[in-house]
Amino acid sequence: MGKIYQVIVIGLNGENMAIDLCNTEEQMKAMTVLQLKNKLGERLPGRSVDNIRLIFTTDGLDDDERTLVSYGVQHKSAIQMVIKVPGGVQL
Repeated sequence: MGKIYQVIVIGLNGENMAIDLCNTEEQMKAMTVLQLKNKLGERLPGRSVDNIRLIFTTDGLDDDERTLVSYGVQHKSAIQMVIKVPGGVQL
């Protein structure tokens, strides 16, 4: 059996969730932020992925079409999950 590529998502209450992403390095290189959000949506029934914001190191993973590796995410990286709240000013 091959390696399972995972990330650790730190949830809203500080709980750690291991999210299985894929089985090959090629798939890992192609994994997008939106695909990760959809996998999170499967683990968090009833929660809209539209309201989820993911943060890796100091960068917000804001572009859903961008790959995780382009942000520097690797196997076993820790990603913080927060909920977007309405309000504020768009710049």
